[in-house]
Amino acid sequence: MRDFSNYWKALTYAVEKYGDLTRKFSDLPYIIHPVRITAILRAGGYSEYEHEDLFIATLFHDLVEDTPTKLEEIEQVFGSKIASIVNEVSKPDNKSKDEWLEDFDQFSAEARILKMADRIDNLLDMRDWSSDYQKVYAKQAKIILKKCREADENLAKKLEEIISSFSDLD
Repeated sequence: MRDFSNYWKALTYAVEKYGDLTRKFSDLPYIIHPVRITAILRAGGYSEYEHEDLFIATLFHDLVEDTPTKLEEIEQVFGSKIASIVNEVSKPDNKSKDEWLEDFDQFSAEARILKMADRIDNLLDMRDWSSDYQKVYAKQAKIILKKCREADENLAKKLEEIISSFSDLD
């Protein structure tokens, strides 16, 4: 059996860092979101063994934006590749969300794959969100699809399918 102790270490780290944070519009512990994204990635054919950096970055993808965790700490503990992916999927303060999403075609394949899987989970989770928030998320999902599609056509098809289920938001 392959060793994936680094993945377990990362999962423990993520649970500790997200702490008592909960999902927006829900009482679910925040850690549920990145764990669900890893399930989406697994369904898309990725594994913790062959894509360890992607899976660990998935667990950490919101740490820099939503917790006091610094990118430098992630790099020190888990390496520059994981920190680089987390940095790509962390919106910089000097750009609007739409401007940042428009740049995604310049990012690594891992960041684009992660962003599509992240948006799939968010869209599946937003049925109880306000209609204004749903509209913003669906509009941004179209940008993500356009900019990230070529990183993984199967995830892109799933994202497109979910976006079309929200056609009443147009």
